[in-house]
Amino acid sequence: MIALSLLIALFLYIFVAWLAVHLIGKLANVLAVTAIRKRNLQALAIAIFVLIPTWDIVPGRLYFQHLCKTEGGVKVHKTVEVDKTYFLANGQPDQAKLQEIFERQIKNDRSFSRIFHITKAQLSIVDRQTGDRLGTATDFWYYGGWLNATLFPQGSSRTCPEYPNHSVYNILWQQVTRLKSDTPVGGK
Repeated sequence: MIALSLLIALFLYIFVAWLAVHLIGKLANVLAVTAIRKRNLQALAIAIFVLIPTWDIVPGRLYFQHLCKTEGGVKVHKTVEVDKTYFLANGQPDQAKLQEIFERQIKNDRSFSRIFHITKAQLSIVDRQTGDRLGTATDFWYYGGWLNATLFPQGSSRTCPEYPNHSVYNILWQQVTRLKSDTPVGGK
């Protein structure tokens, strides 16, 4: 039903655009405007109808890419050594178990860029005992132009291309924790 509604809305929009261009042509004939000026006015009307649903896609994508390069990624403030029981068999940190000793603080700023529909998401890892912030991972979610963001508000978002599927959060855990060395003092 939604697809049918969208299709009907698209046809209506195209019809209104065609009607506006046609009326501009008729009005230009009545006002005795030159043929070149008439074509320019009609081209301007077409451009306006094309830009209404698409004007923010290119600048929004460029801003999103800029944010990913300049503000996105992992910032490690302190690395901690933990026992091997906090690691999975494949050597990756066991995030569920690590949350026993470290707190995850998540901030999602949905209104970070309302004009370009970009959300800023940050995960910080804090040591529960000392309160020290070990690191922060920042990702941005881009929801497309206003039309896409309006029609699909909970729909598809893109994360920073350097960190597909929000992998920046896993990278943070890997970088703030390392396996405690079991070597006794004196090398014995």
